[in-house]
Amino acid sequence: MAKKVKTLTTEQGSALIESVLTLPLMLLLLAGIIQFGFLFNAKVAVNSASFEAARQATASLSPAVTAVRVAENYAGGSLPGWKIGERLEVAVSTAGGVGDSVTVRVTYQVPLFFEHLLPLTTTGGVMKVSGWSTMYIEERP
Repeated sequence: MAKKVKTLTTEQGSALIESVLTLPLMLLLLAGIIQFGFLFNAKVAVNSASFEAARQATASLSPAVTAVRVAENYAGGSLPGWKIGERLEVAVSTAGGVGDSVTVRVTYQVPLFFEHLLPLTTTGGVMKVSGWSTMYIEERP
């Protein structure tokens, strides 16, 4: 008794080819969505860190030191490399007197996980996101 050999019909073959052609595009789209999520999370973190640092600095006797400390402690557990000098920069500008403003700028370098998929980018594997806040120094107790 001869065994029947199962062959692909033309419809099954064309479905396989369509899958093979669309799968890389879908994976590229998924990689872009994941990377955008990391960038968006970092942008929210730097905005929040700069706001909290400026808020704490307005009521402190040493606004610059307080702002740097608060910004560094803000997202230490949630973002990789959230340390001054590693991927995080904090710049504070203040005149120091009551009624003067304190401006805190927080910059974080987000690692690009899928940079090699788009060889046209030359960012060195990171993208910088920044956030800043300005508040006025309150009268201290």
